[in-house]
Amino acid sequence: MSLSERVKVPMPESGVTTRRSGGRSYVYKVTRSYRNGKGQPTSDRVSIGRLDAATGMLVPNDNYWVLYEGAGVEILPSYDSVRSVGATFLVGGILEGLGAGRMLQAVLGPERASLALTAATYMTCRGNVMEHILGWCESHTLCEAALDDRMASALFSSITFGERMAFFRAWVAAHGEDGYLAYDVTSFSSYAKGIQGTEWGHNRDGERLPQINMGCYMGFRSALPLFYVTYPGSIVDKSHMAYMMAYNADLGIHGATFVVDRGFCTTANVRYLHGEGMPYILGVEVRHKATKAAIDKVADGMASMRRRICQGIYAECVRGFFYGEQANMHIYLDPALAEAQRSDLYRTVEAQEERLAQMGQQTKKEAKRLSAFFDIGLGEGGTFTFKRSYSRIDEAARHAGYFCLLTSTDLSSAEALGIYRRRDVIEKCFDDLKNHVDMKRLRTHSTETADGKLFCAFLALIAACQVNAKLGKAMKDMAMSKDSVIAEMDKIKAVYASGGRRLMNPVTKTQRLILEAFGLGEGDVKSYVASKPA
Repeated sequence: MSLSERVKVPMPESGVTTRRSGGRSYVYKVTRSYRNGKGQPTSDRVSIGRLDAATGMLVPNDNYWVLYEGAGVEILPSYDSVRSVGATFLVGGILEGLGAGRMLQAVLGPERASLALTAATYMTCRGNVMEHILGWCESHTLCEAALDDRMASALFSSITFGERMAFFRAWVAAHGEDGYLAYDVTSFSSYAKGIQGTEWGHNRDGERLPQINMGCYMGFRSALPLFYVTYPGSIVDKSHMAYMMAYNADLGIHGATFVVDRGFCTTANVRYLHGEGMPYILGVEVRHKATKAAIDKVADGMASMRRRICQGIYAECVRGFFYGEQANMHIYLDPALAEAQRSDLYRTVEAQEERLAQMGQQTKKEAKRLSAFFDIGLGEGGTFTFKRSYSRIDEAARHAGYFCLLTSTDLSSAEALGIYRRRDVIEKCFDDLKNHVDMKRLRTHSTETADGKLFCAFLALIAACQVNAKLGKAMKDMAMSKDSVIAEMDKIKAVYASGGRRLMNPVTKTQRLILEAFGLGEGDVKSYVASKPA
């Protein structure tokens, strides 16, 4: 028989008895009194709960509610619906608080803006599969009109390129900054054949599927995505950067310093950035000839205290002609990284040596492939000899532990490194888009639908990134993920009873902490429930 410590009722005035067991007093209702065969008085009893010593009240079990029907219990009137409203309220509040709702209304009009916000909220809470959106709307939203998968497709295909750009202009004006913007690229795979731009290319998820690429800007200060553009999956990322940045003037992006990883550091891109007067911090491939030469100039005495910029990192700035332009090259040495890279290199050499020792014969093609660290001599009938080439091994290890940044700014080496390390904000953004919003696959069948769905996914990504920004430390302290936050908020339920009565369970301590991070409280949830139609 279940007991709930949260429920206590008055002790029945008569017809009960108590018995102690295990240090507690249990209460029984006497259902019949009689004398047994020996003429002794006895009775039949049924357990109805336990005595609460502190209050003198009864902690009832299931039998109590059967035997004392209606005692101390308010029977709720019949209700029209029970809805989990907490997560919907939170995500909607985030987007509204950032101004996204107002901007969408100005661009799409009230009806389509409301549906777009519903789709974005669903994608934040449940992901990318639209087949389930109607059931979610019926149990988790307070909108008058629900959105099913057919309506969602119609909504997506109705959002034009011009409308998306109008939103981006307003969004950048409100949340853009003259500080630092991270730029990077991700991709989405698709089985569909009717989507323009889905082509074979470097698939970041390792799927053997055509894909479409997406370049994105992320603000450092706001930690929010600001703008994206898609392009065909076969186009190499580094060749598209200039086309992405051609939108800057239209978006009103001026004076920002672009922070970009080494995959985009090419002569064409550096010259473009210089020509457009765009400040930048670029990661650099150490294997580039000019970069190696710059490292060699400062390598002697690099691990000196005069070059130490932080724990375990040494740096020197070199001014020179790199990638077709005059720029500052910040050269860094991490001795711990150097040792790890050398260990990896030596393990590779030893593994290849073991493989060579086990081979009985070898072709010219195989010899060429395995000659990076070995001198291989081919004989008649495929026989061969080999020995380590220590000069080539030492050459491969010579720049271990070095990494470089190229910049047009006058930042110090320490400042440039600190800023560059913060670009992981965009990598976390893409991780949220792929995993939390579940956009690894497009799950659409036409170009127009894919474009509109990506736009709503971008809105969902804004909400997810804001959760990271506001709740990151709290989630770490409470060992919670964004999915856990959504699940916790979904526990807030609203009951719409007959007669217009609206009931809501009180928020928990964890829910209160989540709400407070966004400047919200239990009263805001109550107002939301009271003001929306069922």
